[in-house]
Amino acid sequence: MTVLAVKGLTYSFGKQTVLDNISFTLEKGDIAGLIGNNGAGKTTLMKLVSGILTGSKDIIDLKTKSVGALIEAPALYPNMTVEANLKFYCKLYSKDYALIDRYKDELEVAAYLRRKASKLSLGMKQRVGLFIALIASDELILLDEPTNGLDPNGINSLLTLIKKLAKNHGLTFIISSHILSNLEQVCTKNYLLKNHKLICLDDDANAKYKIYTEDLSMKSLMTLLKLNDLAFERQKNDILVKGIEKIKQVLGQGGILFTYEKVGFSRYFFMATRLKTVFLKQECVTKSAFICLVLLGLIGAIVILLSLIHI
Repeated sequence: MTVLAVKGLTYSFGKQTVLDNISFTLEKGDIAGLIGNNGAGKTTLMKLVSGILTGSKDIIDLKTKSVGALIEAPALYPNMTVEANLKFYCKLYSKDYALIDRYKDELEVAAYLRRKASKLSLGMKQRVGLFIALIASDELILLDEPTNGLDPNGINSLLTLIKKLAKNHGLTFIISSHILSNLEQVCTKNYLLKNHKLICLDDDANAKYKIYTEDLSMKSLMTLLKLNDLAFERQKNDILVKGIEKIKQVLGQGGILFTYEKVGFSRYFFMATRLKTVFLKQECVTKSAFICLVLLGLIGAIVILLSLIHI
């Protein structure tokens, strides 16, 4: 059953395009991971789907009666207890208080119902925020950077809970993050927002593979790939390629035995981050070296001047 269908969505703030011709479809029970750098447009997309920002109804085809959303931070009244907050939202969304009893143990908030919201840990606030989103909708829930600020145990606990809710209740989730490894363990679909475009990372056309063969040296393998106009990356002792079917065809025609391994998406994000960090460090080192040379030159000039004065 289709829960959400987005077709050709474009959105701008003034003259600045934020989302450009975005399309995707979610089925009941899907957990969609939305990865992208800060400012990529993840929150804007969430707000358009939830109705916080207005978009064309023909472009965003929402099949559910309601949407639950936890965007940026849970809206809790700090001086009210957790139970009072949950009852407030039940009343706001015209839902029965029985929902609290239904989900309090599964979301592990039963022991905190009488505690003031201001006294909750960040992880527990996120759980209560998820609870509020669940009160708003038992069909589609949007979570914008829900793991921000959580420690590894908190991240794992929250994502495990989301996976369980999707499985047990047929809930559909969209979860955004700028760290793909946080989403890989639970998401059934993975999307990347980059340069205002949405890329499905699950497509074979976007997947990358390591190639292993004992029939050719690395140099010969790279030469063969170049001769057949097949793009590749060399990373230390690995050859990474896209479009494994073309590789199979080319190597198969040459009678070359080989194996291949699909590379996890998170590796690329971490590698890109590391490369960026290395370049920044190199730039800093270069600037520091230049400053040191200038200072050494000045010290040398002062020493020469002092020696001349003494003479």
